[in-house]
Amino acid sequence: MKKFLTCIACALAMTIAMPTSSFGADKKKEKKAKKKAEWVLPELTGNEGFDTYLLKCDTLNTKIKSYCDSIEFYEMAEITVIDETGEKDIQYAIVNEAGELRSSNKAFKQNMDIILAYPLIAADITGLAAYTATATASLPSLGMKALSYGKYVKSGPSIIGDGFQEMKKIYKKARGQAKQIKALKEGKIDEIPAIQAEINGGDVEAGAATLRKIEMSKADFEKQLNIIKKVDEENAGALEQNIPETDV
Repeated sequence: MKKFLTCIACALAMTIAMPTSSFGADKKKEKKAKKKAEWVLPELTGNEGFDTYLLKCDTLNTKIKSYCDSIEFYEMAEITVIDETGEKDIQYAIVNEAGELRSSNKAFKQNMDIILAYPLIAADITGLAAYTATATASLPSLGMKALSYGKYVKSGPSIIGDGFQEMKKIYKKARGQAKQIKALKEGKIDEIPAIQAEINGGDVEAGAATLRKIEMSKADFEKQLNIIKKVDEENAGALEQNIPETDV
């Protein structure tokens, strides 16, 4: 018995002496990135109140996805135009990822479509609370189905809420870019960096106002201007719209 107790004492001593940093190290695992939940419309239950809620969630989810996928964002760029003598001139324009000029008037129209659609979808999202309450009250009447359908009462608003946060980012960017284009068209070039800082969520002094810088030959610049001229003319009327003052 004495020998047994001695063995236990030795084992405890060794455990205490072991470096705490290595104890249980093998059990540590890196946390996996949380998988983004997606809304999938289940089979309808036959309960009017609950099914109305499911269909509302499905419609809103579709609207949010369409909203987030419907705009092609460009960039405001500071372009150094170089002529055949090497003389340089600074111009500002909307460009795509490849650095090619794009119609600022068309970009403004796309931005305004996004800006004006935002409050309508936001109102629908706010109204979802009433349908969620109805769905919750309807759960007991689903009987055994309540076990499998209860999760949709929680997941619906959660997924839509995540999508709405993405919408807010897009709305803010669209509003900022529309303001940049307005400033460009009105010749208020000095305002463009400050608006860029607003889009980037920073300030001018911190460098958040940095615009994309491109060098281009005068011949290439004029060639691209001629290509987008017709598109600019077709969308010129869009610039008459006023950008809403309310931010998110």
